[in-house]
Amino acid sequence: MLSMSSLQSIAAEKIKVEKNSQEFGVKLGVSRLIYSPGSMGQSISVSNPRERDYPMLVQSNPRDYPMLVQSRVYTEDMKSKAPFVVTPPLFRLDGLQQNNLRIIRTGGDFAKDRETLQWLCVKGIPPKADDLWAKDKEGKPAVNKAVSLNLKLSVDNCIKLFVRPESIKGHPDDVASSLSWVRHGSQLKAVNDTPFYMNLSSLKVGNTDISDIHYVPPFSSYTFALPKGTAGKVYWTVVTDYGGVSKVYQADIK
Repeated sequence: MLSMSSLQSIAAEKIKVEKNSQEFGVKLGVSRLIYSPGSMGQSISVSNPRERDYPMLVQSNPRDYPMLVQSRVYTEDMKSKAPFVVTPPLFRLDGLQQNNLRIIRTGGDFAKDRETLQWLCVKGIPPKADDLWAKDKEGKPAVNKAVSLNLKLSVDNCIKLFVRPESIKGHPDDVASSLSWVRHGSQLKAVNDTPFYMNLSSLKVGNTDISDIHYVPPFSSYTFALPKGTAGKVYWTVVTDYGGVSKVYQADIK
């Protein structure tokens, strides 16, 4: 029969396992990439969790754990492989270490008058106690069986990769004010007449925040659902090329 202290210990360990599983993953150096079709490629850094990024994880598991890092580029629907290669496609990344990925175009016929959206997905595969690749220099497992229970989640980190032809000058936030807004009952349509993807960071109508926001494709539109009773001007911000947030734009609804 288990004592009360034993039950408390088991409960505490369960909480620890759940927390560590949620916080374990790789980190990418940027939140988006701008790719010129004629370039020789783009680079991005990937790192195993650092203390400043995952302080609770490092405190509870002070040892450094290696991960397998697997990368691929997908088309906008995230179902088909895009005409890019990532090097290295699969490699071991030791704990608290960093490496660079190189994304290189291998083909594809991209639009010359607008951006094309692709997705770079980088998966961090955590080690198990019996994985040969996870052994240290002395051939010993880099992770014990008890801790491996905490690390069984594979985190897939996907960021936008915008293929931007050289004919397009400037940045999305330079022309984000040109978005127009049309209301149809309980729906609000955003019309984008620019060659850029407009990645909304925030959207508000009157005093009401629209929580379910989405990017608006170039020379296209996207329709948002409006909460009941929403009225007033539209206020919005967009994500910049550097991952920051633009100034606030505003417009009347047509």
